[in-house]
This record gives sequence, structure tokens and C-alpha cells, in this order.
Amino acid sequence: MSIATGYNVGQLLEEYKINGFVIFEDLIPQEALDRIYEAWIPIRDREIARQGDKPNRGPNRYCIDIPFEHPFLDSNIFDHPSLVKFFEGVLGADYVCGNFNSNIPFPGSVYQKWHRDVAILFPGLMTPAIKVALRIPLVDATEENGSIEVIPSSHYIADEEICNKEIEGRRGKWYDNIFGEGPNRKGSYYPVRLNVKRGSVWICDPRVFHRGTPNVSDHSRDELYMVFSRPWLFNPWLHENTEKYFPRDLWNSLSDHGRQVMRLQRVMD
Repeated sequence: MSIATGYNVGQLLEEYKINGFVIFEDLIPQEALDRIYEAWIPIRDREIARQGDKPNRGPNRYCIDIPFEHPFLDSNIFDHPSLVKFFEGVLGADYVCGNFNSNIPFPGSVYQKWHRDVAILFPGLMTPAIKVALRIPLVDATEENGSIEVIPSSHYIADEEICNKEIEGRRGKWYDNIFGEGPNRKGSYYPVRLNVKRGSVWICDPRVFHRGTPNVSDHSRDELYMVFSRPWLFNPWLHENTEKYFPRDLWNSLSDHGRQVMRLQRVMD
């Protein structure tokens, strides 16, 4: 399996630190994505049926956990030398994998509210990144099928008043009153639509303000979402109080680096 190499990781790190997101073009071979997509569809459809008419992310929008198993956990992706170098540059060499899920808007989905995926640790004080999200489009992300919209450099906003403002009863969570709701933007902000083609991946700081947009196409926009973090941020309760779920044969197949990154997952006996 051939995977694109030759990325200027130093340049990408600088871009990431300034914008809060970056794209690695043409990282994953199409045949690998074909295998992932084929295995993904029945898992996705079962969970959609279970959620019924109340999707967990709003109208026609679903968040679904991804199993830690082949072909989803592909060492050719998370062990890719350029990605490893990038993650180490952001999080340090001892980073770990946390959760693995998805973000799927189907036709008829609407604007999400502006939000962050993690809170600022210390409102009023900017800190280095504590989490990095790796997003893997399984189809081309376009204007029509609801690509993600982000506000560059907003991961640096740590203002205590903004972060703690109570909006719709949720403190520091929703920001539509600042940026504008739906298509009705407020102020002089300059969001970017991340129209990322299949085969590329995009990486973001979860503190960046972002939102999903309406899917007006005739198909879903399937995307996998793997989160890496500094090891002290990993939830020890999940590690100590959940059933073991990581297949032993998959664990045995990992590289030394893969086991280092997955070391806090619960491996089955």
C-alpha cells in the first residue's frame, strides 16, 4: 500500500498553530478508504436505526462511535511518519489516543450552533494544545453536503467573559449570539469552509470555534473522527470502569509506536 510522503511538517505545524487547523492532502489511498467505508455502512445504519427519530446531534445529524478494530484502526494512517511527527510537535512524544467516533450529516441536516469541542482549561489564560482531532472524510466534503465551517485562530480566545458567558442555559457552550445564527452572521468574522476531498485528512484544535452546515445534497457526509491528547487528560474512569473492548489480535498487530499511542485502551483477554 503506497501512502503519500514528503509533507513539510514544519510548515504545517506553523500553519496549525496560527489557524488551529490544517489539511494533509492525499494521505490515504482510495482502496483503504473503500475497505473502511464498506465496513462502516452497516455499523452506521444499525446505530441510526437505534437512535430513531431523535438523532443525537440534531435533525438528520449523527455522532456514532467507531469500533477499535480492523479496518478502521489502520496503522498506515495513525502510524504515518508525517502524522506522528506532527502530533509529537503539538502534543509531545507521549500522546495517546482517546475516543474514536464520527460526525455524519444526512440530507436535511441544518446549521449547528457555533461551539467548541473542549472547554478552555483556565478561562483568561491561554495554554498549549491539550487535544488534537484527526478527521478522515469517507466522501468528499463539499458546500452541498454540509462541510464543517471554522473560524481560524479562534483557539486562542481564552477571554474569561466570553468563555464563561451563559447562553441558553449552558455556560460557555453556544456562541450564536456572538457569531450569528444559521446564515445570519454577525460582526466581522471570516469563517472558512473545510471542503476536504476523500483521501485527504484534516486536523484541528478542538478549541477552534466551528459548526456543521446544512446538507442539501442527496447523500450523507460520512467522516471518522479520532482524538489524540496529552496522557494526563485521558479519562481514568473510562479506563477503569468499562468493559474491555480492544481486540487482543489487533493489539498484537500494532507497531511499538501504535501500542504506545493506544496504551490506555482496554485490551480484551
